[in-house]
Amino acid sequence: MKNLILLVFIMLFTFSCKTDKKVETKKSEIKTNKELPFLGTWTRSFEMGNGVSAKVTYSVFKDSIQYEMLGPMTMKYTLVKDSFYPKDNRWIGKRGETPYAIFVKNISKDAITLLKMKVNNKEDAEIMPFPSDSARSKFSSWNTYQKK
Repeated sequence: MKNLILLVFIMLFTFSCKTDKKVETKKSEIKTNKELPFLGTWTRSFEMGNGVSAKVTYSVFKDSIQYEMLGPMTMKYTLVKDSFYPKDNRWIGKRGETPYAIFVKNISKDAITLLKMKVNNKEDAEIMPFPSDSARSKFSSWNTYQKK
């Protein structure tokens, strides 16, 4: 009887360990192995008021996103990819030590809608809910970019 109980316990323990490993592998595959559906260069021109115009370009590569803004606030920098979650097109990366989450929706061959948000850390970026249509970050909101 003792041997039977011990055998059942070992089988249950072994089964639970194998299940956990499969879940971890699956999570890793989900966030890293799928190709980005919005690779390419995307641009948007807009008026900032009082006749001042600007142009923003996102160049999306497999391992990074280059951001460039031309206009009164000229900027150019690269965000290095950490993770990508295809379920909600959530791209997580860093500019130096500063983490960002970029969400993309309405993806077509000619345009995407994108929202970039500075976040406290990678963990926050992973668990935050998908932003609403009215969501805003410090300098941005959902904007549509055209394929260049």
